[in-house]
Amino acid sequence: MKRVFSIGYLSRVEGEAGITAEILDGKAVVRARVFEAPRFFEAFLRGRHFSDVADFTARICGICPVAYQMSSVHAMESIFGVEVEEPIRQLRRLLYCGEWIESHSLHIYMLQGPDFYGCESAWSDRQYLPLARRGLSFKKLGNQIMTILGGRPIHPVSVKAGGFFKIPDKKTLSGLLPDIERAYEQTLEAVSWAASLPFNDNDWDWECLSLRGPNEYPMNYGNVSSNKGAEKPMADFLEDVREYQVAYSTALHAEIKTEGPRPYLVGPVARLNLNHDLLPPEIKAAIRQCGIRLPMTNTHMGIIARSIELAYAFHEAVRIIKTYEMPGRPSACFEPRAGQAVWITEAPRGMLIHHYEIDGEGLVKRCAIIPPTSQNLGHMEKDLNHFMQMHMGEPANVLRKECEKIIRSYDPCISCSVH
Repeated sequence: MKRVFSIGYLSRVEGEAGITAEILDGKAVVRARVFEAPRFFEAFLRGRHFSDVADFTARICGICPVAYQMSSVHAMESIFGVEVEEPIRQLRRLLYCGEWIESHSLHIYMLQGPDFYGCESAWSDRQYLPLARRGLSFKKLGNQIMTILGGRPIHPVSVKAGGFFKIPDKKTLSGLLPDIERAYEQTLEAVSWAASLPFNDNDWDWECLSLRGPNEYPMNYGNVSSNKGAEKPMADFLEDVREYQVAYSTALHAEIKTEGPRPYLVGPVARLNLNHDLLPPEIKAAIRQCGIRLPMTNTHMGIIARSIELAYAFHEAVRIIKTYEMPGRPSACFEPRAGQAVWITEAPRGMLIHHYEIDGEGLVKRCAIIPPTSQNLGHMEKDLNHFMQMHMGEPANVLRKECEKIIRSYDPCISCSVH
């Protein structure tokens, strides 16, 4: 007996995609069909000056432009041998906090949250509106951080190789502290709310990857670490990754090609599983009090991981603002030179890989960008197949709804995946 169902357009995800599912002879096959048009960013960056790259790549995504800027400027600085001052490093981390705040808030409260309340959208049920308003208040603070540091909340314009075009004074940043401290307390309490939500039984064993450094929860620095025991420098990790095209999607997929090709997971669940020991004591205590068990083995619980990271981003923003001292200049001086480098930073959705080769005139000869959603697509399909295999006897409307929930738990950014 053969059963087939599909979802033409997924709702509450960024971009255009659907799924098809087929059950035949006791075996389920689910495919995520991305049909948004590719935009070929890597191709039109070739031949452009390195100073254009941060602004151009930021246009790949309106939700995580900072991630694209950070991966690109760190790669350029690695090529040119640039070391930024500690205050600049901390300001970049604060800018990243702003992006994590606005992105995680959007996903937790507007995209995935309604799934747990049987809502079609964040606005379709009056009882859900307080949660939607809470999420928007958090997102507004993330946007304010990005505006002060980046010049505007979407596609910031102040980031450059070597630092910033312009940096804020301490008084301006300190003006945000009362609201950020209040939001931190609220997000710390919200971890308990996320942990209390009902989750399906979709636990299984998989490989997760994230950056990991010795002293801080990862954003801009670290080696690539795996829950299976491997750890590699950024440049060496790229040699282990293979991007490939599937016939039914405009987005590339990625897999680990060593020791047998296999999909892997990046993003908040992976970061939390591999770095929870680096969280502040207050957040660790909240995790214990809620009975959250780590490592997580159910991707549907991504909303818990994002809630924990949202609290962490506010906590880190408070720390950085309180200790911030303006550097002597907004950016380091350097001379461009030929070379190549790989750099990875942790976008809200996971590791964002950039690889650039620059010639002696400072022009881009080659570049490759592997977004987190592209890396997650193969794993997401395997996740869907795992769930379908266990529940294939359920009615099609139930399977369709549960598959949508699993996809949304990944917070896929389809527009990034077809860059």
